[in-house]
Amino acid sequence: MSFDVRYRILKGISNMLCRMSYDRILSIGRFLGPCIMNRIAKQRNRGLEQIMTGLKVSRPEAEKLLQKVYENIGMSAMEMMYMPRLCKEKAHIDDFVKIDHPEYLEEAYAEKKGIVGLTAHMGNWEWLGAGLALHGYDTSAIGKKQADDALMRIINDYRTMAGQHIYLTGTGGYEMIAAARSMKKNHILGFLSDKDGNKVGVPVLFMNKVFSFPQGPAVFARKFKAPIIPLFIVRNENGKGHTICVGKKFYYEDTGDEEGDLLRNSQKMATMMEDFIKAHPADWLWFQHLFWTRPGKIKMYMDLSEEEKKRFASGIYDNWNETKGGKE
Repeated sequence: MSFDVRYRILKGISNMLCRMSYDRILSIGRFLGPCIMNRIAKQRNRGLEQIMTGLKVSRPEAEKLLQKVYENIGMSAMEMMYMPRLCKEKAHIDDFVKIDHPEYLEEAYAEKKGIVGLTAHMGNWEWLGAGLALHGYDTSAIGKKQADDALMRIINDYRTMAGQHIYLTGTGGYEMIAAARSMKKNHILGFLSDKDGNKVGVPVLFMNKVFSFPQGPAVFARKFKAPIIPLFIVRNENGKGHTICVGKKFYYEDTGDEEGDLLRNSQKMATMMEDFIKAHPADWLWFQHLFWTRPGKIKMYMDLSEEEKKRFASGIYDNWNETKGGKE
């Protein structure tokens, strides 16, 4: 099927959904999410394994939680296609996305150094950026290009419609230059930090495993001496609408020990992220491929002394003995 045909189909579905009530599209998503996701065995098995390992719960408990995750994913997918309606409802944005502590954002913006937004694949993360922008906050992020060009165009169209500035990876490094410029313009620069950082990531303990934490948040916070703000979006208890949870600002602790500082600051951010996920487990994307890079392939891990490696001991066994599929 050609790009134009796929794009028109997606646009048509979006237009149809935007003519429905918000309650109706949520009902559709709540039904479709489990119907579709339960048929994808590989992701289901990964999600169950990561829930059981990360939360230390039984399989029946993990299965019950995963169904809630699937319902939320289905509703978020419908909401993504509902973005034009969200933008039209800007005057009533709090009915869809509210912010719990805008004063923390205002305080960080006042420093005029840009803001490093520490976030994760929580809730409807597309509505996190859109919600901040529609509330009047300058918002930027580095995004991953989707495999489907038609879907990528729809997503980018809607991000632009909401007022976000997204810089896609795979542009020969331009995205990093653009991101740096956004910091100089005093934007929030959001980092989805629950993504495998590959061989150049920072080894941290996360969800009872060794995780390659991406360097981006620490590097930008150190370079611009900018405040770091935890920013997570969660679905309201009744399922309708979202709340952007804004944490108090903190800073990259720079002692002059470049590698040690990177390890300590990254672990601090990973722990904050983990604590929030554990407080709102149904909102997180548990079936992500989080642990592609095993400890022995993370450069910074292999450069540690044996004494320094001991603090990772509790998370190594699972990483080295997980099922096939991790990077070698």
